[in-house]
Amino acid sequence: MVASPKAGHKPKSLAQKAPVLSGPRLAKLMERVGVLAPEVASSFGLELLSLDSALEGSRRVIRLVIDHPDSGPEGPKVTIDECARVSRALSAKLDEADPEDGPEYILEVSSPGLNRRLSTESQFRRFSGCLAKVTIPVGDKLVAYRGRLATSEGPLRLVTSTGEVIFEIGPGLKAALIPEI
Repeated sequence: MVASPKAGHKPKSLAQKAPVLSGPRLAKLMERVGVLAPEVASSFGLELLSLDSALEGSRRVIRLVIDHPDSGPEGPKVTIDECARVSRALSAKLDEADPEDGPEYILEVSSPGLNRRLSTESQFRRFSGCLAKVTIPVGDKLVAYRGRLATSEGPLRLVTSTGEVIFEIGPGLKAALIPEI
């Protein structure tokens, strides 16, 4: 969902490029989004999983990933309508917080998708039994493993074709579900 230009904002011609949102102004926006997004998501019975900012061409993109707190392999899935509701509500709150014209940005709100990233212990436990790829830092290298999460209780484990890998959440760890279609 794309945030609308602020009220009273005059569209720029192709010859006039809008400044790219960066530095202290970007930090201020990300701080506001970091405070408002969890509140807005929660008001719809959802939770904020991640918040990210990227520069794509000459446009700033603010990405949010939302989910149901009780999601899991058989749990509820985020709908397009839920993403749209959160996007509209958050856009309105951001406009209230900063009604002045400023550089444009695109606000994207999405679900975790099929290749859902896992980052918290509760997420690993909710998706126990699912196929996943876990990349673990070992010394100065990253080692990738593919297998089934076996994390419903005890330490975090991944059962691979060659055995079991026990891991902890920490710096450098990356994990994502592998879709089974």
